[in-house]
Amino acid sequence: MPILVWFRRDFRIHDNTALYHAVRDSADGIVIPLFIFDDAILKHSDTGAAIVHFMIGCLENLRDNFAKDGVDMLFVHGKPLDQLRAVAKQTGASAVYFNKDYHPAAIERDDEVRQHLPQHGIEVRAFKDQVVFEERELLAASTKEAYTVYTPYSKSWRARLAQEYGPKKGPPTWDKPRLAPWKSAVKSTGGANVVDLYSPAQLGFADGPAIEVAAGEDAARKMLKAWCARPIKSYKESRNFPADEKGTSRLSAHLRHGTLSARQCVRAAMYVAGESAAFKTGADTWVGELIWREFYQQILFNFPNVVDHPFKKKFAGLQWEYDKGAFKKWCDGQTGYPIVDAAMRQLNATGWMHNRLRMIVAMFLTKDLRIDYRWGERYFMQNLIDGETAQNNGGWQWSSSTGTDAQPYFRIFNPASQSEKFDEKGVFIRRYVPELNGVPDDFIHSPSQMTPLQQAQSQCVIGRDYPPPIVDHSDARQQTLAMFKG
Repeated sequence: MPILVWFRRDFRIHDNTALYHAVRDSADGIVIPLFIFDDAILKHSDTGAAIVHFMIGCLENLRDNFAKDGVDMLFVHGKPLDQLRAVAKQTGASAVYFNKDYHPAAIERDDEVRQHLPQHGIEVRAFKDQVVFEERELLAASTKEAYTVYTPYSKSWRARLAQEYGPKKGPPTWDKPRLAPWKSAVKSTGGANVVDLYSPAQLGFADGPAIEVAAGEDAARKMLKAWCARPIKSYKESRNFPADEKGTSRLSAHLRHGTLSARQCVRAAMYVAGESAAFKTGADTWVGELIWREFYQQILFNFPNVVDHPFKKKFAGLQWEYDKGAFKKWCDGQTGYPIVDAAMRQLNATGWMHNRLRMIVAMFLTKDLRIDYRWGERYFMQNLIDGETAQNNGGWQWSSSTGTDAQPYFRIFNPASQSEKFDEKGVFIRRYVPELNGVPDDFIHSPSQMTPLQQAQSQCVIGRDYPPPIVDHSDARQQTLAMFKG
């Protein structure tokens, strides 16, 4: 009897835990890959055009790769429990396999499936796949509770990895399973709402950003190979400079959509680190960023309240500002701080933002404008191709000093200083803020400091061609410190 493999955010054939086990467990080797268009997700306020466009690209590639092995991928639209039950009935499937998701709403959805499908004779199995270590696999030795600080979690993660898999190998990965051809005869009867793979426009997301990251498993595998061939070597130094397009892997969207597994990434990095001492520092640093991803996943699982509330309860009563006009200027990249504006325009134009810039703009919104971090968190989710609750929430709470490692009295970036340090010549700024192209390097980080004559010579008159600073950073810093002191 066939087994349904329910794809959610694991759009790959290689190293897919649920798919691998379904092929192994199916008596006739037949699996039915299934994707459900779920309105609870598609119509959620966090779902934006960028992530939908990237997702559809990933699904197109997955469908085509299955087709190469004579396997039809089935697409249905509706409530997951209803559609799973209907498709299983029509296909005679004996079980539903899927990979776990750690978002509270996803856990609730999956628990409902686990509870009800067995009552209809359909086995349900869920697998760890998004991360190397999940849920409560790593606990503090002294308290036997989940880690709430990154550094000890990271040390525990690395120690556990070395203990289980050896100091150089990394976690094992599943080979591509041998798929048996399967042609769908499922129709929109009996409750199954069978559809073709939708386009973004059919889902109400016609207009999307100019996405610069190719979607799909094939692209992800090529990107990982190219990243580990050379750029990863200098990652520790290059990762903070947004003008360097090869300074980061740009694999975040692929990890979010599961076109690559965390296991594949960790194993590849550890391989190159073991092969060449020159690559070790860069590879180890990159693995540290992958550990951050898992740290926030286990925070979300163990402390689901963070979805709507600060991790640090003592900061739940902070007196945030709710200035819609200032927030719109931040969203549009019109704050008068070039590095902030360039970063926001990069996000709006491409659906992606460099990680250093994510910290800069988040601190500017929460520390300079003192606007509730949840506004920025939601805007990111609505506009990123890699928008993922655990990482996005963790990053925003880190930057706003409300999260697991709150440092409100030290973690206040000066945007101009950050700009001078990481975009010294203004190369990145000029790429996204063309009205500053004529501004000399000496003023590119603070163009409002130019004299009227210098502004005219630069063809950038402040207040006409480019806005004045929305706020004075020094004054804002003092007000933010006072806000945290209460």
